[in-house]
Amino acid sequence: MKFTAEQVMTISKGDAEIASFITLLLEQNAKLEDQVCKLEERNNQLEARVKELERQLGSKSNNSSKPPSSDGLRKPKSLRIPGGKKGGKPGHEGTTLRFVDHPNTIQRHTVQTCTCCQIALGDSTVLREERRQVFDLVPVQMQVIEHRVERKRCSHCGTLNEGVFPVGVDAPTQYGEQVKAFMVYLNIHQLLPVERIQQLLRDLTGHSPSEATILTHMGNLHEALAPVEAIIREQLIQSDVLHADETGMRVQGKLQWMHTATNARLTLYGIHEKRGYLGMNAMNVLPQYAGIVVHDCWASYFKDLYRFEHALCGAHLLRECQGVIDYDGQAWAEMMKALLQKACHEAKQARNLGGRLHVRPTADGAGL
Repeated sequence: MKFTAEQVMTISKGDAEIASFITLLLEQNAKLEDQVCKLEERNNQLEARVKELERQLGSKSNNSSKPPSSDGLRKPKSLRIPGGKKGGKPGHEGTTLRFVDHPNTIQRHTVQTCTCCQIALGDSTVLREERRQVFDLVPVQMQVIEHRVERKRCSHCGTLNEGVFPVGVDAPTQYGEQVKAFMVYLNIHQLLPVERIQQLLRDLTGHSPSEATILTHMGNLHEALAPVEAIIREQLIQSDVLHADETGMRVQGKLQWMHTATNARLTLYGIHEKRGYLGMNAMNVLPQYAGIVVHDCWASYFKDLYRFEHALCGAHLLRECQGVIDYDGQAWAEMMKALLQKACHEAKQARNLGGRLHVRPTADGAGL
């Protein structure tokens, strides 16, 4: 029972000892209430901390912005709506082997004798032929082209004349342009390390270029493609919609960031030690761009120095909704996830049919 100050004063007139005891109880009760408030506050802090640690521990690529590579051997669950026909989509060109009209080699398998009476059939008329074609690789081998220049002395004036080697033929022995392009392709596009490229060429051709040779060719090709890179950059800047992203990678053992700017046809890559706007600006696309950029809501994209409009990546929004569902249990996240999935599904269907989504009026007159 809790006494008021007036009740304590009334009791004190009748019995001072009881009043003193009640006052002591009131003081102790106030201290206990203060301790309870502090404990409740601390408990709320610890619960929030546990919840955050559980969120971090359970975060995967399907409920956060973590990349799929962080999932390890766990197979991520797709957040897309299942269904639809399997196989190639409408308009997708198939890869089935088809007969060619002019094969490189024709091997005829003749019938020599009759299987019934054993009579020779060499002079018999061929009634029809059935064809089957096998597509295979020819053995890979290095083709060596030798260039020779002549020296001739003029019989009239005695001048010694000499032929000229083709442009690019600068050393007594060297690799040709096709081999150089193949090595760069294996490293840049197929992501093979230099050592693996050496091994592959040695296994296929018996020749193994040095690491320095491969790196030199990559550097030379990088310089030769500078005009092409400038064209790609300019066309990206002129696009109505761009997709931008950044991901960490190791460069000589140190963490750096690969920035990308891409549209439906072109992609530009850039490596920078910074993930934020300094790395983005180094590619020299976003500072000049005034269209719509689809991104993952990374704070650096919202810098005031940029003029483009923002569109948040639907895949990242789905993951964030899934994270709220997994750890917060809020109903709105489930509804938002369903809406995003439906929007994605209908947009794909419209594209497959060669059309576009149409605005449907809702009950309140707004579009949906």
